[in-house]
Amino acid sequence: MPHPADLTRQVIDRMMNLQEFTITVPVEDGWLPNGQVPFDIKIKNGFATVTLPALTEDEARSKIIAYFNSSDEED
Repeated sequence: MPHPADLTRQVIDRMMNLQEFTITVPVEDGWLPNGQVPFDIKIKNGFATVTLPALTEDEARSKIIAYFNSSDEED
């Protein structure tokens, strides 16, 4: 099990290195999010523009994909 000081250092390092990414993804006409959205989202003309913090653009895309996939499962 990691030492608490190591975990604290990892969390602080992550927070200090987060960047804000804006990703645009296509959505179906009339699509609306269900429930609480964990990031900023704007929907216009069949596209969702999502702004969220992440360490990398790949991580941001992964978070968005996970959110949209979980949203699809609830329908």
